Amino acid sequence: MSELIDRIEAQRGEEQFFIKSWETGQTFVDYDLIDRFIRKQGHEEEIKGFELLDMEQMWQILIELDPDKLVRVKKGESEVIEWDWQDSDGSEKKTFYPFTPEGIMTIIDDEFFA
Repeated sequence: MSELIDRIEAQRGEEQFFIKSWETGQTFVDYDLIDRFIRKQGHEEEIKGFELLDMEQMWQILIELDPDKLVRVKKGESEVIEWDWQDSDGSEKKTFYPFTPEGIMTIIDDEFFA
C-alpha cells in the first residue's frame, strides 16, 4: 500500500482534494477526500487505478451523479451548495453545505454511500 500512497502524493497537485479510485475486479468507482482515502489504506481491497480531482472536476461529477437540484450560491464572501431534494414522504427539502471539499463529500456520502 505504501507504493500506492507514494504515487498519490507524487501526483497530487495543490488544488487536488479528491480521489476517484477503482478496485481490482470491481466495475464501480469510489470517490473520497485524498487525505481520508490515504488514512483508510490497508483496510480495503487492492486499488487497480486512481485519478486525482480538483474542486471543479468533483463539482461536475456531483452534478452528473445526483438527480436532485444542486446549485452554487454566493453567500457573503463564500459559496454554498444549495441542495433541493425530496424526503421519503415526498416533501420538498432544502439543505445548504459550504462549497468546500468536505461539503461536497458530505453530499456524496449522504446521497450515494448512506
